[in-house]
Amino acid sequence: LFHISESVLNGARFQLKASWDRDSGPFSVQQYKLSHNDHFRLEVKDKGEDGKIPILVVQKSLDRETAGSHSLTLTALDGGKPPKSGNMNIVIKVLDINDNAPVFSKDDYSVTLSENAPVGTTVIQVNATDLDVGPNGEVVYSFSKSTNQNILNLFDISPLTGVLTITGLIDYEEKDGYEIEIEASDKGFARLTTEKSVNIKIVDVNDNAPEIEVTSFSSSIPEDSRPGTTVALISVNDLDSGLNGKVICTVNEDVPFTLSPSLKDKIPV
Repeated sequence: LFHISESVLNGARFQLKASWDRDSGPFSVQQYKLSHNDHFRLEVKDKGEDGKIPILVVQKSLDRETAGSHSLTLTALDGGKPPKSGNMNIVIKVLDINDNAPVFSKDDYSVTLSENAPVGTTVIQVNATDLDVGPNGEVVYSFSKSTNQNILNLFDISPLTGVLTITGLIDYEEKDGYEIEIEASDKGFARLTTEKSVNIKIVDVNDNAPEIEVTSFSSSIPEDSRPGTTVALISVNDLDSGLNGKVICTVNEDVPFTLSPSLKDKIPV
């Protein structure tokens, strides 16, 4: 049984145990053969009276994620006619190195979120996997180092599960969307990291009442004022968007006044 790192270079040599034959001279071990495979070849070193030594040579790069082990057969043949032979099984376990970065399960992470969603609400869960094993394949999640403080005040991510949750007040009127960079890192000695953006669209809710501002031209008006005389300007504003931000203005029917819109969104009375 051999343990060889997947980082081994082509041309690396591993001496194998020589075969032993009770016969001597031409009837001793004369040659070795290795079963057909893509990754290894056999060299034989002749040490004279000490016999022939088989050497295993790497001829193609190893990749544990493709093949975690290799099974070979070494055959020793003597010089008889016909030759006698003996076989030895060789098992090579490929040791992992941190040669794979985490890969996110989706190309795009997008979600809609209502403003004023409660603290603790789950926004989305990201997921990444790593083909390596052991610590090299264990994935942890975090915000990108360039994430601004505003986002850190509003959101949190679980290092173990990749669940993104709310930790602050989400207000559409403050910001209608967020793009958050999430990092997935393995636990290898030299960590490998992958980044992915999470796009959050904030949905407006009707949480703002209209605000009314009145500009009066006079504290009193003559009783013989002509119809159409402007008494005051009323400005109405609602911070919500869409239909939530549109306003309808009315006055009581039992008063001698009416409202008419102006070109500047101020309503003369």
